[in-house]
Amino acid sequence: MFQKTKEENDMNCPLCGEELEHEDYFGRIAAHQDGYIAGDIWRCPNGFKQNGSCDSELFHVAGSFYTYRDNDKLHEGYPC
Repeated sequence: MFQKTKEENDMNCPLCGEELEHEDYFGRIAAHQDGYIAGDIWRCPNGFKQNGSCDSELFHVAGSFYTYRDNDKLHEGYPC
């Protein structure tokens, strides 16, 4: 997993350099839960294209990265 912070990475894809797009957030956000937001989901637009322009297209959820709000480190893949 990539361990760069948002400041070090400037929210660019560590694989191709394209600016990451904020896609969603994750946490305990279902109606019956307490609403805690654990982190944010980011997507590389090149990885989502599936055209060979970024190796993140090989991730289980293509082009996905995520950060936890309490430590700000960029991780590769989709949060479980």
